[in-house]
Amino acid sequence: MQNGTYTTIDRNKITTDHSFRLRSGSDSATHLAALRKTLRNTGRLDPVLVWQEADDTGTPTSRLVLLDGHYRLAAYRAEQSAGKIEGRGIPAVMLTGSRVDAHLAALTANSKDTLPLTMQERLNAAWRLVLTYRNGISKPRLARASGVSERTILSMRQQIKKFAEAGETPDGNWLIDRRFPVKGDYEPPSDEARQEMVATLSQALKAALNEVRTHDVEIIGDALQEALGVRQLATIADYLGGGDEEDDRDIGWMEPDIKEGGYIGADNSDADDF
Repeated sequence: MQNGTYTTIDRNKITTDHSFRLRSGSDSATHLAALRKTLRNTGRLDPVLVWQEADDTGTPTSRLVLLDGHYRLAAYRAEQSAGKIEGRGIPAVMLTGSRVDAHLAALTANSKDTLPLTMQERLNAAWRLVLTYRNGISKPRLARASGVSERTILSMRQQIKKFAEAGETPDGNWLIDRRFPVKGDYEPPSDEARQEMVATLSQALKAALNEVRTHDVEIIGDALQEALGVRQLATIADYLGGGDEEDDRDIGWMEPDIKEGGYIGADNSDADDF
C-alpha cells in the first residue's frame, strides 16, 4: 500500500462498496448527529480514507472506493445538501495499491476509528479476509491490521480445511463457524442482547473487584483462572487479541506524504446521491 495523498474529492465521486463495510448491526444515528454538529461548528472533519481501485493487473479503474469514514461522508453529504456547508468537496486521504492492501487498510483504519469496531466485528472481518484470500495474507500482517491474534488466524485457516473436507460453506460469522463441524442450536445474540449481557457481567466484575480492593493483576488473573479454568481463560485472552498492542499496528500508510490542494471529480452535475 502506497502512502496516502491528501486531496479533496467531489462527494458524488466516492463509491461505497459492501465488501469494505465492516460494521454489523444498524447505523448509529447518535454518532452521525454528533458529527453533523461538529461539522457545522468547525466546518471540517477528519479526512475519509479512499482507495483508487485497481484491477488484478494493477491498472487503476474509475472508482474511488471508501475504506473508512462512512459516518463522516454521510455527515458531509447531509450538511452540504442542507446548505449548512458550502461546496461538494470531501477532504480525503487517497491510497493506491492492490485489493488485498485496500481490505487491510480498511480493517486497520476502522480498528482505530473514534467509533471502533467491536472485537466480534474484527473477528468476522478477519475471517472474511481469510475466506477470500486463504493464505494470501500473512498471519502477522492480518493480525496487525485487525487486532486479532495470529493464533486465531491460524485457527481460521484450519477451519477452512474442515469446511472444504466436508463440502460445506461457512456461514461467515466466526462465532458460529469456529464450532464446525459440531452441530448445535447456538445462535449468537443480537447486538442489543449482547450489549446487555456485556453490561451485566461488567458491573458484576467491577463490584467484585471493588469489594476485594486490589489492583494486583496477578491476583486478578489467578482468580479468573480459578473461576473459569485454564482453557476458557486462554480462549478469552485469544479473543481479546492475544496481547497484541494496538500501537504496534502498521499505520504508516495512513499518513499523507503529499499535501496538495487538488480537487478530484468536480463536474457540473447537480445530482445528489445522498
